Amino acid sequence: MTGLGQPIRDPVAHIPPLQKKTIANVLVAVMDEIQRQDDLARAGKFGGKHTMPGGPEDARFRILGEEVGEVAKELNEADKGVEDTGGLYKELVQTAATATAWAAAHIEEGQGYR
Repeated sequence: MTGLGQPIRDPVAHIPPLQKKTIANVLVAVMDEIQRQDDLARAGKFGGKHTMPGGPEDARFRILGEEVGEVAKELNEADKGVEDTGGLYKELVQTAATATAWAAAHIEEGQGYR
């Protein structure tokens, strides 16, 4: 009950929960993207700026920001009526991979789970 005596409504009750299989498939795509990004970084693609262990924190933040910007770009394109041909999903996976690699590098560099 709310303070006004009204029952609390679940605003998302009508939305089915995410399926574990879908989540697992996305996580596999994220892991594959982390490997792809790592391979590119090791080949010199990013000029030494990367999210893997040893990457500078400010560069990691900029890389993540760039990926978030790419998600925003895809959303802006959709607002203009441009058909999504998988670009939004691709950018979301790249963003998740960047954040995940940064978090993993943080742990592997001995900074722990803080």
